[in-house]
Amino acid sequence: MRRGAARLGRGLGRDEGGAVLVIIALALTALLGLLSVAIEVGTWYTERRSLQTAADAAAVAGALEIARGTPARMISAATAEAARNGSGDDRVAVNNPPLSGPLAGRADAVEAIVTREQPRLFSAIVQDGTVTITARAVALTRDAGEACVLALDGGAAGAVSGNGNPSVVMPGCMIAANSNAASAISFSGNVSLQAQSLWTAGGVAMNGNVNLMLARAATTHAWPLPDPYADVQVPPVGPCKYTNHKVNKSGRLKPGVYCGDLTITGNATVTLEPGEYIINHGDLSVQGNITIDCDCGTGEGVAIVFTSTTGAGQIGGVDVRGNVSITLRARSSATAPLRGILFYQDRNAPAGSNVFNGNAALDVTGVMYFPAQTVEWKGNNSTQGAGCVQIVARKVVFTGNAALGNDTCTDLGARPIASSLARLGE
Repeated sequence: MRRGAARLGRGLGRDEGGAVLVIIALALTALLGLLSVAIEVGTWYTERRSLQTAADAAAVAGALEIARGTPARMISAATAEAARNGSGDDRVAVNNPPLSGPLAGRADAVEAIVTREQPRLFSAIVQDGTVTITARAVALTRDAGEACVLALDGGAAGAVSGNGNPSVVMPGCMIAANSNAASAISFSGNVSLQAQSLWTAGGVAMNGNVNLMLARAATTHAWPLPDPYADVQVPPVGPCKYTNHKVNKSGRLKPGVYCGDLTITGNATVTLEPGEYIINHGDLSVQGNITIDCDCGTGEGVAIVFTSTTGAGQIGGVDVRGNVSITLRARSSATAPLRGILFYQDRNAPAGSNVFNGNAALDVTGVMYFPAQTVEWKGNNSTQGAGCVQIVARKVVFTGNAALGNDTCTDLGARPIASSLARLGE
């Protein structure tokens, strides 16, 4: 009996297979658990990359609204872009300026933080709840250059156009058109154009032998640039000082209110004294062999204003034809009501054109502001100084030579026609 019990004990001592199987089963379970968690961590990483795309898009969208000058739309634009690039259930926080990071406190930067709650799968075995995944991005606005020409029309084909054989030179600034037409900026024929770039809410069309020299590629399908002079109003119009005034001999003109047309003809040299020349319900017409200059010292200059107290339909404009030489500058004094503006047309003017035609030599410094009408730069016109020449009009047509610039616009008091883009900074 004792010998049988001993044999049974020795048999059980040698039977280790069952214990090994238990150990292997436990090890495999642990290994599978770790593998499952590793796979889930990979899923979290993929979600994190997707979330970063949403954060990047949100930050850029917010910064673009800052660039457009519409900061009130920053949060809605950023949130919409985050939803379009994310899951739609993500939480989005938008800060301008950023609250953290190297760019914290910068007014030209937008911070987007996107948060997603990810349900647990295998890791729920070891911990309850969801996994919080967060991505952050910061975008900066950047200067895309300033324009010397801005066409305000929102839908016209050829809002800025050139045809024939003109040479248009503005290497330090852009041509901009707010039109969303496919040919918002259109040049055809033997046009030579040298500019920093082109900017338009629509497209650019080039036909013929156009020689296009741009320092930077054109920006198309962008957003309209704001009118920098939208808040400038017509100065008070006093009583008529002159009515249908005609000049056909050399002499001087004094500032004041000119009712009806102001006509300068013949062979004459006319000097404008500094101040405001308000042309009430009339045109400025210059024809013949005329020289017009300005008796302007430091900070002094002239402002030629077109308006009407007898109805918007009577608001006039400019018609320059013949062998005309014009040397004029706008006022740069900080107290001047129309500082930096050489020609100002009431924005209530009817449709029409302002023509600079013939063999005119234009040495003008300042802003040519015709927001409701077209400026036609025709003939062999050429601005000689080109230190600061801006054209802001409903449409702009070049069929003659022009040299524009913005080098001295800050000193003159002209406002920048600025454009901005956005890029990721963090």
